[in-house]
Amino acid sequence: MLTQSNLWLAAQELASIQMRYAGAGRTLSEAALGGARDFVEWRHYPNNDLVDKESGYEFYYHAHPKDDMPKGEHGHFHVIKRDGERFHHLIGIALDQMGLPTRLFTTNQWVTGENMLNAKMVMKSVKGFEMSTKGRVAPVCKWISSLIQLFSLEIEQLMLERDQKIARLVDEYGNRDLVLNLREHHVLTECKIDLMGRLSDNLLVVNS
Repeated sequence: MLTQSNLWLAAQELASIQMRYAGAGRTLSEAALGGARDFVEWRHYPNNDLVDKESGYEFYYHAHPKDDMPKGEHGHFHVIKRDGERFHHLIGIALDQMGLPTRLFTTNQWVTGENMLNAKMVMKSVKGFEMSTKGRVAPVCKWISSLIQLFSLEIEQLMLERDQKIARLVDEYGNRDLVLNLREHHVLTECKIDLMGRLSDNLLVVNS
């Protein structure tokens, strides 16, 4: 379980990264493009994803066509844990046009082609998230790590609700494989998040 000190460090790291990008006149969503000039629908950024081969963690940023995106969103991260050729999706993190996170979400199996694991196993990967990277996207990686720590309780709740929703759909359709490939069920669970409020809560607790 994360201690208040861990949460404070995560909040401090995340706030520092946001401020550095803001000071340079950039948003986190721009940084996630890895230097690409154009932001093309469906294309993964950075190119070929950001992968830590040692830990198996990776992520990419992309966007859907505007008609398929919630109003005001710029794009979203997909965070993944890979084990050889198989992988499982940890969480989706949506950003607004200012590069601030607004929403966390889980997806159905067909969306990323993952090996769908239960909530307990996914949370083991979430809590162990750590990537060793270098280069211009390295701060984005640290930002994601800090965000995952700050909102780990929300992520866990989304995972539990995801499993419950899948179970209800299996009862309805009578076939798990069918449910995991239902095109009308894209996002299984989601919740809005308030980054500034969470940063304020965790930074003020230590300084009070």
